Amino acid sequence: MMFESTDPTLFSTSLRMIWGLLIVLGILFVIYGLMRKRLSFAQSNTKSKIQIKEMRHLMPKKSLCLVEVDGQEFLLGIGTENITLLATLEGSKETSFQAKLAAAKHNEQ
Repeated sequence: MMFESTDPTLFSTSLRMIWGLLIVLGILFVIYGLMRKRLSFAQSNTKSKIQIKEMRHLMPKKSLCLVEVDGQEFLLGIGTENITLLATLEGSKETSFQAKLAAAKHNEQ
């Protein structure tokens, strides 16, 4: 025995449920769009002169950050209330590890 639903309340209830679902999905898409816009400033832009190359979290509220400014790399220590320059690195992307090792050996001699 099959039951066919011709009840108008069931149709109106399902229509209201679908309408509510569409409204909730619309609100979620709006929130997603706003958050993407708001958080886009944190992403590094390849055309900018200052780029955050890498960030490592060491402890809660303490991290290391590798920053490149006009080809020069800086290693920064970031705490809750201060930022400390730990080292200035040579930003040579073309130089391989082997070339740096050979240069270091040559400088020792």
